[in-house]
Amino acid sequence: MMKIVMFGAILFAGSATKVQAKNMIRIKALGSSPRGQFVAFEEFGYMNDSKTPFARIRVKNVWKDKYVHKSDGVWADEDNKKLDQVRAKAIDLAKKQLEKFNINT
Repeated sequence: MMKIVMFGAILFAGSATKVQAKNMIRIKALGSSPRGQFVAFEEFGYMNDSKTPFARIRVKNVWKDKYVHKSDGVWADEDNKKLDQVRAKAIDLAKKQLEKFNINT
């Protein structure tokens, strides 16, 4: 009985802490290769509490469960770019990699 009470106390204490998200990230599938071996994903959103837009393109070999291309990402700079502009630039920078793996977007 004492073990159950202790477990409940630990569980309650863990759930009582305040949780805050640092990033707001979304993931969107961009496309896949004809045989389905490679899939491209776009990660985009806002970094930290600064509301700085970012976007990153990743290509994964789903047969081997490994990423074969991970871009450095694009962040808004001093030009106050909007999220849509940052996403478009990330996709433009990843075009060669998408073509290399025969991924249609």
